[in-house]
Amino acid sequence: MKSRNLSLALSAALAASTMIAGSTASAEDLPQTKAQQQFSVTQGFKETSLAVLQRTGNVDQKQVSQRLIEGLHPGSAYQSKQIGSRLIISGDQWALEVTADGSGADYQDSAVEARAHSLGKSPSQEMSAAELEQKGRAFIAEKLSSEIALGADEALVAVRADYRVEGGQDAKTGETSQAVVANRIVFGRTLHGVPVVGNGSRIVITFINDGSLESFRYDWPKYQAAENQNLVDAGEILARVQQVIVGRNGVAAATQGVSVPSGAAEAYPVALTPNTQLQKLECGYFDAGSFGMRSLAAVQPACMYHAVSQDGNGSRQGYAGAVPAGAQFEPDSAWMESQLLRPRK
Repeated sequence: MKSRNLSLALSAALAASTMIAGSTASAEDLPQTKAQQQFSVTQGFKETSLAVLQRTGNVDQKQVSQRLIEGLHPGSAYQSKQIGSRLIISGDQWALEVTADGSGADYQDSAVEARAHSLGKSPSQEMSAAELEQKGRAFIAEKLSSEIALGADEALVAVRADYRVEGGQDAKTGETSQAVVANRIVFGRTLHGVPVVGNGSRIVITFINDGSLESFRYDWPKYQAAENQNLVDAGEILARVQQVIVGRNGVAAATQGVSVPSGAAEAYPVALTPNTQLQKLECGYFDAGSFGMRSLAAVQPACMYHAVSQDGNGSRQGYAGAVPAGAQFEPDSAWMESQLLRPRK
């Protein structure tokens, strides 16, 4: 999450000094997300098999945009244009993009974003995750209910809270200061208790400190079940993560297999290679979403991973992706890991 407002308001004592400013983001996985990550690395899946899913239910882009605009800016003037498969709507200091299948939208209000800097608060006064979740659910119910629908045995779940922080350091005194200027809540979906991981089935809503909406982005398709896949266990999932990571640049070769943590207390980090550790693993249905360059052909059982390597000079490099969890899975040209792990003939 980036901001164009990179200077933090200074106190009178620092007004004459030179300030080096910047913008960062902090994230907080919510308790249910952390519990899922611990279960994933120790157990993998609760189920022994899951159905492969297909994204279905395309909706007309123009109808989606009209419904959203009526809820956000009723009666306002705007312009629309088609750029490739995307529909772009531009109003007075706001913009809306709708994906080709109508299942996703990205909204930005530049006027609200411009106010965020002046409303900065101490990090100790940031919106709590509980408050953010409440505000987010209320916004979805009021403004997005026409687009965000839940099927039978589906649930909307809060997964993470993010905060945009502006900070600076006084070049003369070395004194630093920070302020939270925006607060973001991320929602996901579970299907029959199984979470959807990846960018699909995500709703991301950002509020500034006075409660005004700065932006939202959602990707919320309908799913149709297809054939079942038998699932591998946690040990095989970790072996697949290790195999993928070893092929990445800057990662030392593995010298031994990966041990499954014995319990939640020892869950992370997990050593994958001498210089690389697994920081997070979350298993579920992997949907890459419709905002990327290429959508996946099918939504298959998989586990999202986040690993960090450190070289001899102390430089750190992060790696993220998803490994398929089916005993037999469908390789997908848009899914790198499924290509790397496909059986060789």
